Amino acid sequence: MTISTKEEKQSKLDKKENSQKKPTPWQEAHQKYLEEKTLMDKILKKNKEQEGSAHLEEHSKEVDQVAAQEGEKNDSPIIEILSSEKSTERTRENISFSDKLPKMKDYRQRKLYRRLTLIISLFLIPLVGCIYYISPLGQLAKVDVVHNQQVPSEQIVKTANFKINEPLWEQYFSRQSAIQKIQKISPWIKAVNVKIVHFNQFQINVTEYHRVAYLLTGDKYYDILENGQVLKNPITQDQLQSGLPILEGFTSKKLILKTLKAYHKLPEEFKQSISQIKSTPRAENDQLLTLNMNDQNQVLINIDQLTKKLPYYAKVASNMQEPGIVDMEVGLFTYPYPKEEKKTGDSSEKMSDSDSENSESVQENPQA
Repeated sequence: MTISTKEEKQSKLDKKENSQKKPTPWQEAHQKYLEEKTLMDKILKKNKEQEGSAHLEEHSKEVDQVAAQEGEKNDSPIIEILSSEKSTERTRENISFSDKLPKMKDYRQRKLYRRLTLIISLFLIPLVGCIYYISPLGQLAKVDVVHNQQVPSEQIVKTANFKINEPLWEQYFSRQSAIQKIQKISPWIKAVNVKIVHFNQFQINVTEYHRVAYLLTGDKYYDILENGQVLKNPITQDQLQSGLPILEGFTSKKLILKTLKAYHKLPEEFKQSISQIKSTPRAENDQLLTLNMNDQNQVLINIDQLTKKLPYYAKVASNMQEPGIVDMEVGLFTYPYPKEEKKTGDSSEKMSDSDSENSESVQENPQA
């Protein structure tokens, strides 16, 4: 009995192992489905690289052939499900490809247009350049001078030596030599610029220095520019411009610039009250100025203290009983002009009176 029971148990175990080793019908169908799906994916991937509906029809035939070779077509409901899934995937693939086809055509057309544009531009640009160079637009037609007041335009054009009806760009690229020649014409010229206007014309923009003061030397007046340069050509008193200071006794360009810089910082009312600025240096002070005021007073002041101390002048001058000197060199003092000047003036008047009396006596003696 014990042996029989053991044999029965062993047989049961063998049956279980055999049942576990053999796949069920569902597992076999699922395995076939996976194989067919992998095969179909390979075919679909291959057909994606091709175009047109004809390739899609061939794809369906290949799928049917593969299904026939594998066998058991339409034998089970699982195969029917697989075929339905194949048909749905085919329709999806057809729809997506048809949607992509117009976009592919547009993309190819745009790419073709870009290539055509590039090729045409490569030939068109040199052609347009040659036509422009030969045409009248490539030749210099006119030269204008603007913003000049002191230097004549004819002199500037003659010095620049730009040639009309000659190639424009060759002269434009060599314009620096013409600019250097123009700047040497006159000390009035500060900067020069040449630019192209109206396609084929040159415009010479001239920037000139401003006149800021006059220098009195003897009985002659000379222009002083904003860079401190004193012009060599004298001008008459009638040509003096009102509102500009008159300097006297200055020999240093640096001292002129320093004085004018301090002068322009003064309020307008103080500028109008000064008639003349003299440089009266001493051994211990080379920056001493003597200002001749319109009210017949004189102010002694240093250049560095011109903007600090001169505003007090109006109050000091109002307390003075007669014209005199306001000394602001160290502190602030006022005193009348030296009496020697008055004595010399009185003596000169007496001498003139005595001379007139002597002349009258000389005239009377011949009559006697």
